[in-house]
Amino acid sequence: MVSPPPSFINQDLRQRSFRQQTLQNVHFADCDLRGCDFSQADLRGATFVRCRTGYLPQRWAIAGLLLALLGALMFHAVSSLVFGTLGTLPGQAAWPYVVALHIALAIAAISTFLRRLSWRMATLAQPLAGLAIAALMGFFYGGRLTDNSPTWALVGAIACGLLGSLVTRLIRTPLVASIVGLLGAIAAYGLAFLLWVSGSNLFTTGTWGSGLAIAALAMVFVGVTVGNLWDGGRSLKSHASTSFRQADLRNCTFSDTPVTGCDVTRAIRR
Repeated sequence: MVSPPPSFINQDLRQRSFRQQTLQNVHFADCDLRGCDFSQADLRGATFVRCRTGYLPQRWAIAGLLLALLGALMFHAVSSLVFGTLGTLPGQAAWPYVVALHIALAIAAISTFLRRLSWRMATLAQPLAGLAIAALMGFFYGGRLTDNSPTWALVGAIACGLLGSLVTRLIRTPLVASIVGLLGAIAAYGLAFLLWVSGSNLFTTGTWGSGLAIAALAMVFVGVTVGNLWDGGRSLKSHASTSFRQADLRNCTFSDTPVTGCDVTRAIRR
């Protein structure tokens, strides 16, 4: 005998995760679903009656504080590294670090941006973004806490980079995506600033062709900065609100249950 689908009636399901679960024909009635995660869930034929959905203020506040803290640490690290390299010329002892900084910022910015293109791309790009972002922070703070020791800076970069890649690969939640988006935006802005300064220096020497090319590339990364910020904000919305992100909502019924404040990005509705 086939058992009937489960029902959730008059239950407090705030912040509960139903991520990737099979919930076909499940009945939700008079439930508090604020902050509930239904992302990638199979909800075909499910019914929602008089349920409360939308944002959970506490979840928003805690996530905002975490983002502010990590954003401040990342901004301090990137700005210090960027301003510390200004004036360094090819051939000088510190030039390899300048090249490495450009590469790390580019990887962090581009991989953060690329993960927006598709779920498969995000699977590959997000750990790479986590690697580059954490390596930048590990390099700066590893050196800063050890009187600018190059050895410990490299150790910090390697250790934090591996940890960042592992965390972003294993923990694929909207909050982690929001953090990567914000920190990737800071990396993109740092690279845009470096490129703009390089282009401006070429203008002063009369090298207009190369200067214009580098300045144009700087503007591209300004656009990448905006894109990463937007994606981070969208992921924060998904974290703080009821999320039906990439869920299968075919034949779902929402009776007296608002979905306007929910994240329904790439949800299947037909």
